[in-house]
Amino acid sequence: MKPMLLHFSRQGSHALKRHSYLSASIRQVATESLQSSLHEKLTMRKPIFTYDYLSPTPSHLLNISLADFLPQSCYPPGFTIGDLELPRIPRVNVVSPSSRLPQGHHLIYFSPQVPSSKLLPDGTDPLQSPGDPFVRRMWAGGMLHFDNHLRDQPELNNRRVYCREYIPSVIVKGLDGDEKVYVNIERQIGYVGTTPENEALSDSGPDESLVNSEIRYPAAITEIRNIVFMREKPVAAIKEDVARPGKTLKPPHAADFSVTLVPSQSLLFRFSALTFNAHSIHLDPRYCREVEGYRNLLVHGPLTLVLMLSVLRSQLKAGEKVKTFDYKNLVPLYANESLKVCVRKYGTREDKYEVWIEGREGGYAVKGNAVIEQTQAKGS
Repeated sequence: MKPMLLHFSRQGSHALKRHSYLSASIRQVATESLQSSLHEKLTMRKPIFTYDYLSPTPSHLLNISLADFLPQSCYPPGFTIGDLELPRIPRVNVVSPSSRLPQGHHLIYFSPQVPSSKLLPDGTDPLQSPGDPFVRRMWAGGMLHFDNHLRDQPELNNRRVYCREYIPSVIVKGLDGDEKVYVNIERQIGYVGTTPENEALSDSGPDESLVNSEIRYPAAITEIRNIVFMREKPVAAIKEDVARPGKTLKPPHAADFSVTLVPSQSLLFRFSALTFNAHSIHLDPRYCREVEGYRNLLVHGPLTLVLMLSVLRSQLKAGEKVKTFDYKNLVPLYANESLKVCVRKYGTREDKYEVWIEGREGGYAVKGNAVIEQTQAKGS
């Protein structure tokens, strides 16, 4: 009897393995089918053109919002905590340190043109959303490319600029029922009319010439955003996530320079206002705990990007600018908890930096890499 029992036990084990394999295969096929349908659905959406005027006011208010959290060495040129008066708009063809749009400050322009009645239940806009059942979203990372040698660099001079936004790709990860939908968004930012002679286009409505002849309006900034969309969390998972300690992966190297700060709830509110962002994970602590499973308000993905670029800027030599910056958000950062923005030169390379943010436990929260280039003669 015993050998027979062992024989049946092995049979059952093999059957269970076959069932598990078949189940996983079926779920994988379902995931691939979902990716195919979502990729087609989202990439077929027409590009969105958003227009703005590069007024110095939003950039100045961002500087004021960050002033108490960063040392003066991290302030953009021309800004000082001792003089908070809004800078005057420079005369035509006159460039001053304070007239340049600081790298990263484009994030507070080109707000989504969506009325409150069209916002989703969590306060976000539906422009890139794949729709139900993927009702939760996070900023997963991205990339920036600055064309520093373009003649018409973004200046805070009230000229009209465009942002062309479209979805080039969609990637679905995870098995059926536990998928994460990564929506990759590309944004191209440049002037509408590159010379005073054709600046009349700024007041000509939808600017069809921009759509049909984009090469006439080169992008000074190209940005890739990676947004991940997820299913609603079950109640049990929410309670577990609130109580679960976060993962900690310590950086292998010490920073050459770092800035430690504690982002406040007021800072998060101000950044939400500047970006026209009503996402509840940045504004409603109760929503964070009871719906999303986070212990407190989350620091915005684009705010961490601004912080990294600000601290990196303080370490650059005269005439140096960021050419490319890629980054990935690994774990959430929370309001009223310490974080440290770190910068380190990449080995012996003079043109590459590692930039990262550590959470309160000292582990990676955001990892980034920057490539630097000289844009003018040293000392000029």
